[in-house]
Amino acid sequence: MNKDDFELAKEVIQKIQRAGFQAYFVGGAVRDYLLNQPINDIDIATSATPKEIQTIFEQVIPVGIEHGTVIVRYLNQSYEVTTFRSEKGYSDFRHPDQVEFVQSIYLDLSRRDFTMNAIALTSEGLFIDPFAGQEDLNNKLIRAVGKPVQRFHEDPLRILRAIRFVSQLNFELDRLTWHDMKATIALIEKLSIERVTIELDKLFSGQAVQKAIWYGYQSDLFKYLPIFKDNINLTNQLLVIEKPFNQLVDVFSYLYLSVDRTITIKQWCKTYRLANKELKKGELLVELVDQYERDGLTPWLVYRLPETLINSFIQLVEHFLGHSISKKQIIEIDHQLPIKNRQEIQLNGYDLVALYPNRPKGEWLKKYLQDIERGIIENKLINDKDRIKEWLLSCHPPEKN
Repeated sequence: MNKDDFELAKEVIQKIQRAGFQAYFVGGAVRDYLLNQPINDIDIATSATPKEIQTIFEQVIPVGIEHGTVIVRYLNQSYEVTTFRSEKGYSDFRHPDQVEFVQSIYLDLSRRDFTMNAIALTSEGLFIDPFAGQEDLNNKLIRAVGKPVQRFHEDPLRILRAIRFVSQLNFELDRLTWHDMKATIALIEKLSIERVTIELDKLFSGQAVQKAIWYGYQSDLFKYLPIFKDNINLTNQLLVIEKPFNQLVDVFSYLYLSVDRTITIKQWCKTYRLANKELKKGELLVELVDQYERDGLTPWLVYRLPETLINSFIQLVEHFLGHSISKKQIIEIDHQLPIKNRQEIQLNGYDLVALYPNRPKGEWLKKYLQDIERGIIENKLINDKDRIKEWLLSCHPPEKN
């Protein structure tokens, strides 16, 4: 999204206003607008209740109606619309025990986490900023709304969010906010690991990751995170990180390669609830980095490196080995490869079975196919069916198999 998306969203606000209610842009979209950064989801706060919103728009999805939130579909776009509310009690350290719908945007803004996220914007372009969020943005400061200790007890994820924003925005933490973060850091253990994972993924991919890690280290954050808390060497290794990673599994791969290979990528991914596809990415990355350390940037390595992992591979090699590889180098080698995938090989598994009719099917099929594949990539074998058969029979005569 960009600033022009606000123009379309204005129509949503104006429809709510014409129905007799207040409505404002709020949250991260307003913050990013002020920072002149790309705008993601546009959220709207309103004095209208979810039921009243349902009478104004044809397509309304009741995603969190008990907390006043619905999704409005308007001209093929989705907008999260939430009723002004105040909150009381957070016995589960996440959800309010009591939500009360209110008629004041000021009360609604007062429940938010940081001043830079507690700014409302009218459809006419006027800002409502009761907590001096714009001033904090100008000063590159992350400051909690009201009493920081109260904000962190309501939802300890705000501690991680503060450090994540440091990484993404290259801001500093307000002194009182920083003090109360350190005082409440143990509350991190109250969080579900899924929520922690999302924030860590964003933290390690931010441009100011080194500063964010320093805040994390100084606040003892990592003493309350799974795996890290049992191995101080892992936390110490984070301190040498100067540049961002593409994704969280890249961080785990880096720690596996650099610090402790007894903690497998599977253990990391299982602990932090990463999807199986992320596990496979991590396992392939460490295998390819080890291969690079042994043999350099070979055609066989480039052949095995998916395009989607090129940036991660380059970053991991730089972090782990201090070597600089350009994407251009990889692409040049890729363009010279005789084949791009196994399906291009002129001989397949059925041909192998026919070539060795007296041999039961088994792991040998996979090994032979990989030998053929690698031979072609390394220009030791021409991708021609007859040539491949001739090569196979010379290497693996039927009478010896």
